[in-house]
Amino acid sequence: MRIIKNRGKLSGWLDISQSASGVVLAVFLWTHLLLVSSILLGKDAMTWVAKTMELSFLTADGHGYPWVVTVIAVVIAAIVLVHVLVAAHKMPLNLRQQKALKQQLSMVNHGDTRLWVWQAVTGVVIFLLLPVHLWLIGAAPETIGPYGSADRIWQQGVWLLYLPLLFCVELHAAIGVYRVAVKWGAVRDLNSRSRLKKIKSIISAIFIVVGIASLLAFLPYANA
Repeated sequence: MRIIKNRGKLSGWLDISQSASGVVLAVFLWTHLLLVSSILLGKDAMTWVAKTMELSFLTADGHGYPWVVTVIAVVIAAIVLVHVLVAAHKMPLNLRQQKALKQQLSMVNHGDTRLWVWQAVTGVVIFLLLPVHLWLIGAAPETIGPYGSADRIWQQGVWLLYLPLLFCVELHAAIGVYRVAVKWGAVRDLNSRSRLKKIKSIISAIFIVVGIASLLAFLPYANA
């Protein structure tokens, strides 16, 4: 009886950790994308954002501390690792679980279950691509800016990484926040759930458009 109680307690803590880390990462993601989208306002706006992130206002020469960005990248990597580890206990990792899920999806057209599958698939892609992005940023924080970022994205071909990552993180984050709201009782009825799904789709579409526009906005600085 005590073993069952301890397992239930552990499962509860894992659920809380997964939800909390997921919400933190979603908020960071959307904040990060808004900061990067400053390039849409021009190179001066992007430079100001980059320097502010480096705490340039704390230094006399305005150079700032680029290593702050590296620290942020390491912290985010740690939170992602926690999120992955706690989420893994619900993933269909073996063939028997995968067959059961496939059978369930073929028999019952349950929208939230399909959203969970999409979240799992995008989560795997993010797990493969995000470390590369964090390494590129954390290893050379001083290059973040209109010209350095443009060179990395377009001259070095990193847009091939960023574009699929953009789609996956936006879909994953929006679905995740929706499922957290449903899981913890923020949605009480089917009508509210339907409205929340529409909001989720709108948020994903907006941030994907903003992300693509931001990538394209770096193009003029790649050849400068």
